Amino acid sequence: MPPLDLHVAVFGASGAGKTVLLAAFYRAQTQPSFQQEYAYKIQAVNKAQGNRLLGRFYRLEEGKFPDGSTRFDEIEFDFFPRDLPDPAVRIHWYDYPGRWWEEEPVDADEREAMREGLLRLGMSQVGILLADGAKYRSEGTAYIRWLFEHFADECDRLRRTSAAAGEEVSFPREWILALSKADLFPAEYSARDFEREVCRDADDQLAKLCAVLRAEHAFGHRFMLLSSVAAPPDAQVDPRTSLGVRTLAPAVLVSTVEGAVREAQASRKEKSAKETFFQGLRDLMQFVDSVDDFLPKRYQIVSKILRFVSIKDFASTRVDRLKRAREDAIRKGDTFKAVLTGMVAALRDDEGLRAYHQNQ
Repeated sequence: MPPLDLHVAVFGASGAGKTVLLAAFYRAQTQPSFQQEYAYKIQAVNKAQGNRLLGRFYRLEEGKFPDGSTRFDEIEFDFFPRDLPDPAVRIHWYDYPGRWWEEEPVDADEREAMREGLLRLGMSQVGILLADGAKYRSEGTAYIRWLFEHFADECDRLRRTSAAAGEEVSFPREWILALSKADLFPAEYSARDFEREVCRDADDQLAKLCAVLRAEHAFGHRFMLLSSVAAPPDAQVDPRTSLGVRTLAPAVLVSTVEGAVREAQASRKEKSAKETFFQGLRDLMQFVDSVDDFLPKRYQIVSKILRFVSIKDFASTRVDRLKRAREDAIRKGDTFKAVLTGMVAALRDDEGLRAYHQNQ
């Protein structure tokens, strides 16, 4: 069976830390210690891309931060369970350069690259908007308000210009708001704290952004802290200081399932207004064999996910139970259950609880 495909679109202004994040994301999850703890590892599908990411990270260890990306990149990562030969999940990472949201294309080639890159939005189950932690720390909520206003205006502009050219842009309906450079904040600061501040002080801007994206629950629901590396002055980067990097892929997985549940609930006119996510998931499980008939194409992989991960796995808060299920799957050679259950468990460990928060 081929791997399950998850598509994630990553956005952030120039300097927000997307390039460093990608290098840290890859390096952290290729290490034997990660595979031992989380029971899976990743490989870049394209070896040359993997080598470039490792090269960036090793230069980071020398204190040499890479220049930000100026072009659209698509990078694919395969997730392998420990001791099993076949990948279970393939994540397609679409990296949109910050300058696309700040400047006009410099020539016809970049305009065409932008057009082709933005068409990938329609394939993405989840979008990640990366807020610059350094700017947020120095400028406060005014920076977050600006970020939401700016991103909403550019998305609106993109939708209008694309429609005029006969190419309607489709944005992801599920989003994660991630705060980069989280090592600049106190050790006790969590994604829940970030959520409280944003929802309290930028609610109008959140509402505007959701309206532009035509997705009522797009923002204000999922929050992350991400620190690719800690970089104190005149000190080498320590790869053990990252935060949230290991939680990122699991958050994308769970967000994809939640998106499918919302689509399924919306399609049922008899749905109760008080129906919870897990009630919706339970209903979705009952129709798992025919779920592809009414879910948009980008969510059709959920029918496969729910064949390997039970509702109890998604609902459980017990890491030990999830880890036992993961190890049992590895012993049985169940590639998909091993990786998917391991990802859900990663959201429930100490790092996951600090780095990821959803308020619904």
